[in-house]
Formats: sequence, structure tokens, C-alpha cells
Amino acid sequence: MNIALVNLMTKTADLSANIHKTPLIHSDENINIIQQAKHIASKGHDVTVIIADAYEPDIKCSLNNVAVEYIPTKLTSIFPPSVFPCTPKLKKYLSEGNFNIIQSGEMFQLGTYFSYNSVKKSSSKLFVWQELDVLMQGATGIIQNQYYHTIGKRISRSCRIIPRSKSAANHLLMSGFKKENLTGVVHSGTDCSVFRPMNKEDCREKFGLDAEDDVAISVGRFHPNKGMDIAIQTAALIKKRNPDFKLILKGSGSEEKSLRNLVHQLNLEDTVLIYTDHLNNKEMASLYNCADIYLLTSRKDLFPFTAIESISCGVPIVSSFGRGIESDIIREGGGVMSSATPNNLSNSSLSLLSDSNFLQSLSKNARNLALSEFDFSVSADRLCSIYGDAS
Repeated sequence: MNIALVNLMTKTADLSANIHKTPLIHSDENINIIQQAKHIASKGHDVTVIIADAYEPDIKCSLNNVAVEYIPTKLTSIFPPSVFPCTPKLKKYLSEGNFNIIQSGEMFQLGTYFSYNSVKKSSSKLFVWQELDVLMQGATGIIQNQYYHTIGKRISRSCRIIPRSKSAANHLLMSGFKKENLTGVVHSGTDCSVFRPMNKEDCREKFGLDAEDDVAISVGRFHPNKGMDIAIQTAALIKKRNPDFKLILKGSGSEEKSLRNLVHQLNLEDTVLIYTDHLNNKEMASLYNCADIYLLTSRKDLFPFTAIESISCGVPIVSSFGRGIESDIIREGGGVMSSATPNNLSNSSLSLLSDSNFLQSLSKNARNLALSEFDFSVSADRLCSIYGDAS
């Protein structure tokens, strides 16, 4: 099959960022959708990944079995590329590409609308890989709901919608999409051969941590949506009851200075370790393996790739953020839920860290869940099966 994967946004951006002036990524080698495309191509298919040129990196990797096209982004003052990249040339590109399969990301996106218009008079089959599992806030949510019941419903009659989580599937059904238009869940993937359990003592030695420490990790943008300040406040409470506790924060972003100030105000310089340097995937896997638990404190989020990487390393999650994390990881035995206050998060974390048998059980469950549901090869097999059934 000749397959086009329309994934216009390749990195979550701060909504205020001017991504045309500040490159979001330096290389596209490890972009999740490109890695997923490689696994689909390994099944014998021709795969093209289509990305908005607002996300064009400094360095483009050389791929033997996957083509990557960067489509011009227009009307950026009206349609912010960090939310709704507008790529009108996409329709023509897809129409002329002789693709058997076109897969777009998210029903409520201009890329999906352009993809739909490209297949109306062709034999191409359209799929929408849906991650969003809530209505957005404010006026955007009102528009989203109206879109679902008008344009979205029209598009759904000409495509199959592939939910990326049980939460996304429920959101689509609650928004009026018919069950017969939905496929089974296909999660976003990770490379479970890279993100895997390793020797914890060796990993901790590499990053200067003591073997006897109790360690939590949180990875993501330093942005209010990610709630890293909540993680720091949680660490302060844990530290009072567990002097050997350490919290690793890995990321970068606009909130770095304020987060460092908070660490200083709470006298946690020896407890909260902040890493901002770039680490490749193997180094990131080692960093995850330093931790006993992953602390997820997002205020707003989708389905963080970092949570998938964490469970793939056998590091269970303590999460105050629900939705797909709760339905597809926590309820499947990959961690525990907590209400979103530092006091409750600290109690949940301390309870888990003090129960080695339960922690070990969750760690095993997390790794097995990653292997069975979140590995790139599993997602590729499921996507190709869905494509084949439609053809």
C-alpha cells in the first residue's frame, strides 16, 4: 500500500511561541510519527509523512524507507501553527500522490478537512487517528462541538476513526459519532527495545544518584500546563517524611526560572534535580531507570509520550491527571491515581515507595502493558490491519 500519514504538528508548543522564529526541534530523526512510519514501512508499504513546514527542523534525517514532506503553512496570524496549522496545498499534494491510504491526526483539525476534500473523488481511503478526548475550553470548545456535529459528521461518513485511547473513543461517542465509524484503540507507540528496564544502580551512578535513594521523575515542558510546580511542592512534603527522597525534573521551557526559584524558596536544592540538556533516547531511558515512580502532575495535557516511555522502562505512574492516562494505563495496572494536590500526591507517592511488593508488581505490569499495547510494532500491526480491512 502507498500510505500518507498527515501529522502537521510534531511537537507541542507553548501557545505564545512564534515557531517561525524559534525552531522547535533540531532534527526529525526521533519524531514519534516518523518512528511509527518506519515500523509501518517495515511491513512492506510505501510511507510518506506530511508535516507543516512551521515544524521543519534544522537537520532532516535520511530515511531509506520513509519519505518526509514539509507542506507550506499559511495564514499563521489567523490559524496559529501551534494549534491549527493551515496547509491548503495539502489537498493538492494528496490528490496527486496516488495514495491508497491517507491517515490524518484529529477530527478537529484543518489537516483532516483538507485530507477529506482530497479523497472525495478518489479511491483513497481516509482514516483519522484521534488523540483528543475532551472539548477544548471556552469559545474554541463551542466551535469544536459545532464542528463535530456538522463538518465532522460529514467527514466521518467517508472515513474510519481510530481512537488512540479508550478515553478518546468515549469522547467521540459522547460527541455523536457512530460506533460503527470507530475502530479499536491503537495507541501512540514507543520503542520498547530502547525504553526498557535497566540496572537501576548503574543508571543512578551515571547521573550521580545514590543507590538507596527513593527517586521520582517527571519529564516534559517547563510550562504551567505541565504542573511541574505541583511536583516540586509534592517533593517538599515527601522530603519531610523521607530524607532520602529525590525528584528529577527533565525538560526545558519558559517556566525554568520560576521553577528554580521555587526550588530555592523551599530549600530543595539537594532534593530536586533539574536537567535541561538534550539527551538522546538511550540516555533518556537511563534517566527513567533511575526512578522508582513517575510523577505526572499535568494541569492540561493530552496523552504524554513521556508516560508511555516511563512504563516501557518499568517505572509505574503516580498521576493526578486522568483521562487517557487513567483509562489506558492506571486502570490496566500501570500505576495509581491521586487527587491533584501536593498533599494527596505526596501521600500516594510515599505509600507506594514504602510498599516494595506493590511497587514491584506495578513495575512488572507497566512493562508488560507497554509491550502489549504501546510498542511501535504493535501499533504498526494494528494500523496495517485496519487499513487492510478497509481496502
